[in-house]
Amino acid sequence: ALEPEMKSRTYLILDLRRVQSVDVTAAHLLEQVEDAMRSRGGRLLLSSVPRNLPSGRDVAHFLGDIGFVGEHAVRIFGELDEALEWTEEQLLSDVPLDKPTRPALALHEIDLFSGRKAETLSDLEACMEQRRYQAGERIFATGDTGDELFLVRRGAVRIVLPVGGERAHHLATFRRGDFFGEMSFLDRHPRSADAVAERETDLFVLSRARFDTLAEAHRRLALSVIAGLAKALALRLRQTNSELRALEEA
Repeated sequence: ALEPEMKSRTYLILDLRRVQSVDVTAAHLLEQVEDAMRSRGGRLLLSSVPRNLPSGRDVAHFLGDIGFVGEHAVRIFGELDEALEWTEEQLLSDVPLDKPTRPALALHEIDLFSGRKAETLSDLEACMEQRRYQAGERIFATGDTGDELFLVRRGAVRIVLPVGGERAHHLATFRRGDFFGEMSFLDRHPRSADAVAERETDLFVLSRARFDTLAEAHRRLALSVIAGLAKALALRLRQTNSELRALEEA
């Protein structure tokens, strides 16, 4: 089954979520696959590597102990969507295009505020902070208090849910023009996930307290923002429901 894929793919992802046992023979097979991929300039990627098999074996440690991970150009990802996202980024970076550095978005360029009068946007921007985060820097953590809404002007932010130990479930990645943190902005409850800058990232930050003050003078803007956030939440909830159904059927 793998042979045609190995001949035609630059990146090959093996998702090991359902693996029940791994021995030296299986590891040798993986080495053969990796050697074949590497011989033609490809990469082997592993996702959802089991850590607690019925036998008690931690597969990630086992592969490391036999030298498979350390000596080979193999990457291990916690989940399949992380491997897919990384692969997409690699494929895009391989495209020979001129890629000028994209400037940080101005407020009127963000869809949530498009079409607003310059005076209204000026008042809104005066209520916002502008922040910059470096790659790997945490913006907020699960359980943190806070009522800010974050708008991505440049860069990318990963939203992950800690699931024990060093493991985390990747929920979403927000890029230029997106926003996040809307749940705590709306209900003022603690953060339900971690937000981490994937690369150098510029943000607009709007606190609920300052937004409420602004809303007294700009009611139409306030209603539009709340409606936009509600629509985004509905779309994200539908996507989550679709993913849950897919998992149940898998």
